[in-house]
Amino acid sequence: MVHRLTPRSRRARSAMLIDEVVHRVGGYVLGNVLASVIAALGTLVWLEIFSVPYPVLLALFVGFMDLIPMIGSTIGGIVVSLVALTVSLPVAVSTAIFYIIYRNAEDYLITPRVMKRTVRVPGIVTVIAVLIGGTLLGIIGALVAIPVAAAIQLIVEEVVYPRMDLS
Repeated sequence: MVHRLTPRSRRARSAMLIDEVVHRVGGYVLGNVLASVIAALGTLVWLEIFSVPYPVLLALFVGFMDLIPMIGSTIGGIVVSLVALTVSLPVAVSTAIFYIIYRNAEDYLITPRVMKRTVRVPGIVTVIAVLIGGTLLGIIGALVAIPVAAAIQLIVEEVVYPRMDLS
């Protein structure tokens, strides 16, 4: 339907570009779910090691919260650290440290690598896009930052560069 807004001579090309953008958005969703599964499994292992109550429930909570960019894993880490406080203060503090380290690893190692493979957006672009999107539009901006970056990258590669080569 959207491709009908383009001239007839360019519809096939615009339909292909729209399909590729939709494919990359699907890759983004898959990558986000994969990062959340990694967070949930890491949480489960950590909680089992320290005998924190409700490890499976808390791991599922962290996995679900991790779907929210920028603040989700932080909220999950705070809740899990508070529950770990029921075991002991040292366990709660070490759990909070675990989440600080994990959050940095996820933001700068896991997410960029996963997005590079699923959305085909370079890692540095992923980090910058999420920072800009989150700064400009908050949570919604962070959610749509990587798909928008993928769409812009695709348009530049498929439309802008070929036109510049003709000049």
